[in-house]
Amino acid sequence: MARKFIDRSNFWLTSIVGSLLVVLVIALGYSFFNAISFSQMNSRREFLIKQTELAARSLEMELSRFKEESGVLMAFLEDPDLDEEDFKDEFTVAVRRTFTSFPGMLDSVMVDMVDSTLVFEMTETNDFIRKRSLVAFPGREEDSQLLVKGEGGFRILYTLDIPAYTEEYVTNFYLDPGGEKFLLYKSNLIPLRRWARQQQALLDEDDLNAVKADIGLGLKGFYEVEWEKGDEQYLGILAQYPFSYANSDTSASLMFLVPMDGLTSGIYSTYFLLFLGVVILLIGTVAFFLISLKGNIDSIKVQEENLREISTLFDQQNLLLQEMKGFVFFHDYKGEITKVSDEVEEVLGHSKQEFLEAFKVDSEHPEANNVKSETIKALMEGRHLVDLEYDFTKPNGEKIRVKVFEKLLFDEQGRMCGGMGIGTDITAQYLARQELEQSENRLRSLISNIPDTIFIYNNEGVVLDFHVQDRKNLFESANSTLGKSLHEFVPHGQADDIAKVFERAKNTNSIQTIDVVWHTPLGERHYEMRFFPLDENQIMSISKDITGQKIWEKGLVEAMNAADQASRAKSDFLANMSHEIRTPMNGLLGIIDLLESTNLNRIQKQYVEIIKNSGNSLLSIIRDILDYSKIESGKIDIQPVPFDPVEELKDQIKILSGLAGKKKIKLELTYGEFEKTILEGDKGKINQVLLNLIGNAIKFTPELGKVGVRMELNPVDDFFHFLSFSVADSGIGIAPEHLEHLTDPFYQVESSNTRTYQGTGLGLAIAKKIVELMGGQLEIESEVGKGSVFKFSVIVRKVDQNSVPQANEELTWKDIREMGTEFPLRILLAEDNDLNLQLMTLMFQQLGFEFEVAQNGAEAVEKVKNQEFDVVLMDVQMPLKNGLEATREIRTLLGKENVVIIGLSANVFEEDKKMALDSGMNDYLTKPIRLAVLADRLEYYYRKVRERAD
Repeated sequence: MARKFIDRSNFWLTSIVGSLLVVLVIALGYSFFNAISFSQMNSRREFLIKQTELAARSLEMELSRFKEESGVLMAFLEDPDLDEEDFKDEFTVAVRRTFTSFPGMLDSVMVDMVDSTLVFEMTETNDFIRKRSLVAFPGREEDSQLLVKGEGGFRILYTLDIPAYTEEYVTNFYLDPGGEKFLLYKSNLIPLRRWARQQQALLDEDDLNAVKADIGLGLKGFYEVEWEKGDEQYLGILAQYPFSYANSDTSASLMFLVPMDGLTSGIYSTYFLLFLGVVILLIGTVAFFLISLKGNIDSIKVQEENLREISTLFDQQNLLLQEMKGFVFFHDYKGEITKVSDEVEEVLGHSKQEFLEAFKVDSEHPEANNVKSETIKALMEGRHLVDLEYDFTKPNGEKIRVKVFEKLLFDEQGRMCGGMGIGTDITAQYLARQELEQSENRLRSLISNIPDTIFIYNNEGVVLDFHVQDRKNLFESANSTLGKSLHEFVPHGQADDIAKVFERAKNTNSIQTIDVVWHTPLGERHYEMRFFPLDENQIMSISKDITGQKIWEKGLVEAMNAADQASRAKSDFLANMSHEIRTPMNGLLGIIDLLESTNLNRIQKQYVEIIKNSGNSLLSIIRDILDYSKIESGKIDIQPVPFDPVEELKDQIKILSGLAGKKKIKLELTYGEFEKTILEGDKGKINQVLLNLIGNAIKFTPELGKVGVRMELNPVDDFFHFLSFSVADSGIGIAPEHLEHLTDPFYQVESSNTRTYQGTGLGLAIAKKIVELMGGQLEIESEVGKGSVFKFSVIVRKVDQNSVPQANEELTWKDIREMGTEFPLRILLAEDNDLNLQLMTLMFQQLGFEFEVAQNGAEAVEKVKNQEFDVVLMDVQMPLKNGLEATREIRTLLGKENVVIIGLSANVFEEDKKMALDSGMNDYLTKPIRLAVLADRLEYYYRKVRERAD
């Protein structure tokens, strides 16, 4: 016992150290097994892909070779030196040689000898048969056939058995146990196996459809798939490679698949034996330590053995290093490289020998000495690891970024005995890191210059960070929010709304905005808060101070309200003015219409004409003022209707021809090619502009002068055209200083009380606005003493010739006097004004109608309720109940739905007419009521009443 090598305490210490070493080796072995398994899997997958590609390409080459050699028999047939015996013997031998050259590929060969057809076949027992065909030579070839035509009328049709040939051909290609081979041929999946008794593998339908989709596009592919074989399920990998055959437009594809366990089965057995050997070796080493400790030499030997083991493991990782663009190296305690992997030449561009020389003791290589310096620095600092990066220039001038990671090895005395490390090319990662740093710097610079307040929260709404530009006034309050949730610091009464916006931004992954009012020591501030996700764990908000914008918006709203109030006041004034003026005008012009129908002498007719013209002039002035007011307030609408431009222009000329005739002015009309041309536009406003311009031209042209009107149509595209007018006169002309103001409202060239020509100064202003509304422009050219030219164009559209409605025939006085007899109607007149009531009584008497009167809206409702009427003429403004209220109530009466209600009013605004029609009125007549217009409307609604009765 005295001679024991170790005592009990040393024994247990060594046992514990040995046990820990065994555990560490087992852990290291397990990690290396995973690495080797991954490498082996990739290698076997790559092998399967290459195997499939090689088989498919070889098969395709064989088919291509057959296609190239298929013309040999045709050349044999076309040989002029062959006789009939040669055809019988040598040609048969040549056909058989083709069958044997491509065993299993040919199903049959049919030869068209012009006068007969021969068929050659090879039976399963390799008997070669030649016979005459009893059927005609096929007219077309199938996908699995190849037709070769000769010059002498010879034809050879090869029928190929692609599946059989493929099955025979791929037997030479090895797959792992459990592997399967398939041929996708004419959309059918055909198993390629020598023994039919094997159970067929059934691929998952979704996996098979994905493979077929790639094959349809002519793409090779590699897939992880599932399949069934009998009652067992398999998971594996499938490689496919498409190829073409014969004259087919579609591709076939060769598919190899192997199960996952087939890829890894060899790894487990090999690695188990290796690992078992390592464990036994380690146990032996521990036992060796337990038996005797031979000192420092034995310790060095054990370290060298461990170093060799690690070196072997590193060699096994070289495949991984190739993917990492790295190399492994080992060095001794002097820093000289003892071993380096082959990848160093690919990474650094230097050979292994050059790398070894660079790390010699007497080498002056700068990069090598830099690595040595870092190693010495690590030793001085007591570190066992060296990690450094540096730029390196390869011999070809390419600059790369290299990372060196090294582990230093020490003996039992703590002296460095060597080291091992990995050098990798990290250029791509380095550049990406640099770009990321620059991007972060740009983002930080952007954030630091944003004037808005920024908060960053976690997904629960707790503040993680913030940024404020106004650090003097806002930093302290913003800093106090760190670690708090939104509910704790947002303004009271708005927390729930802000929380909802926060959650919506988080759930929808989009920007969500809310306006928040913040009460600060500086006063009430308005902020626009925008929430949006930064990533899966953080939300950002940007708060923009919009207090100034809110103040501006408030002022703008107040200004708009003031402007609307002023506009309403003006509109109300114009409406009231129009109503008050038109009410007496209604009696004046109505009586004139009735007076014209009586027997008058020549002087009386002149008096009536003067009164009528004066009334019409006053009505025209009122209409101009109201038109300009509507245009100015944007309440005028363009109402396009089909019209004949030539007929409309002639009508306007006809209206003004009397005025021109009085002054003996020559009125000329010119227009281009307008035969059977129908246009769509607002003819009423076009006529209004024409009447104004032509009327002005006549007014300002002296007697015996000349006024010319020209109309043209210029196309814009296939549908739209410019309808252009030009009105030229030989009048007094306009001075240049007046031209630019001529279209201003109420502008007069002569503004004195003694001016020669009368007018409101609104005509051209209205004309200019109307032309601009219709997409045109009014142009004026003038020279004092020579005359003026007014031009304008509007946009119109060509339509079908049948689109123009038929014009109603004008009523004569005879027709008007007989209307009551010809069109009997039961009429109720609702009117409170005595003057208008007298006028309407006279008009109805002139027309021959009988009627009843209601002097307010309530009375009108009662009369309609208790009596039957066909037409109700309803004044809009009446006491007790106005015309709109009375109309709405009548429309609710049972059985009174078809009563025709025609509104009468001096209000001429479009909105007034719309309100009347919306209340239930059928029509709307503006005062003054003209006799002919009233007669026309009564006739129209009489026909409507009769249609309903029939």
